[in-house]
Amino acid sequence: MSYLSAMLVVLLCCALVAAVAPVSTPASQKVINSWNACSLVVCGPAEKGMPGRDGRDGIQGLKGEKGEQGLQGPKGSLGPPGKMGPAGPAGQKGSQGNTGTKGDTGQIGKMHPRPHLWFPVFPVRHQTLGSKVFKTNGYEGNFDDLRQRCAQAGGQLATPRNAAENDAVQKIVLLYNKIAFLGITDLKTEGTFKYLNDQPLTYINWLPGEPNNNAGKENCVEVFSSGKWNDKSCGERRLLICEF
Repeated sequence: MSYLSAMLVVLLCCALVAAVAPVSTPASQKVINSWNACSLVVCGPAEKGMPGRDGRDGIQGLKGEKGEQGLQGPKGSLGPPGKMGPAGPAGQKGSQGNTGTKGDTGQIGKMHPRPHLWFPVFPVRHQTLGSKVFKTNGYEGNFDDLRQRCAQAGGQLATPRNAAENDAVQKIVLLYNKIAFLGITDLKTEGTFKYLNDQPLTYINWLPGEPNNNAGKENCVEVFSSGKWNDKSCGERRLLICEF
């Protein structure tokens, strides 16, 4: 369609509108009639329409910053035991414990039984002196030899601590008619005689003028048939008498 034809159509339409009688309109509307213009209706503001449908999801946004730490949760249940760790260093030495109860009294000579070694002090009357028993088998030796033999038998060299015990030892000396060594020396401190356990003497029966440490070598003690004591060289051979 040419431009001229189009214009003709428009003019025709306008003429038809102008021929129509004017129509009353609301106050909010105004009709303008003109020979060369179309009808123009001016309306009031449009009302808000119904909400439209939700749009599509957008693309995922950027990762936000790390949030604050939450509150501590409740305590969990006890887990299984872990593996045993390495041993720690040794602890300090503890204090000494209490003394134990006293053991039962053992039988004489049971620790190192040697029936052939001993001859009773009182073979006929079988007397004992308190809790002590003195025995011999007639053996003779130097001081160290005799001390070892008594220890092996579970006893020690005779150490009379009172007149009664000294009398018991004297009877053995009389029986064998041999001088015997006692378990008394001054080997640790010259002139200070003590028992083999290093305790001081509680009883003495020296000969007059003894001990005199003759020649500076008399550190052991012998007992005669009279029951009297004398200091003597430990290398001499004397009768074995042990006490239990």
